[in-house]
Amino acid sequence: MIEDYKIKGLQKLANSGVIMSIYPMVDHIEIRSVELGPKDRYDRLEVDIHLNTEDITSENMYDMELDPHYLIDRYLKEYLPYFDIDKVIFDFIVWGPNGDIIYSWKD
Repeated sequence: MIEDYKIKGLQKLANSGVIMSIYPMVDHIEIRSVELGPKDRYDRLEVDIHLNTEDITSENMYDMELDPHYLIDRYLKEYLPYFDIDKVIFDFIVWGPNGDIIYSWKD
């Protein structure tokens, strides 16, 4: 399991402004480690991507230039070596500002 201080550091970098400048519809990102089961070979992180606009739906998020898969693969995974984190599975939920789930992914 990934240590809490590494997850907090990763979350702080995710919310530092770089991702928000690329994805202005993202309000903030929360990251949690998931308890590993006996058959799990890799660490697992759950990511909550909170949006600041009600205009985005699951049907139009790509048209509105929100690609959560790319956000995770390109930007969050880029920060992993800074915290000596390797071989992680990401699950995520995209949340609307009113608390509705817009999209989710579990690998």
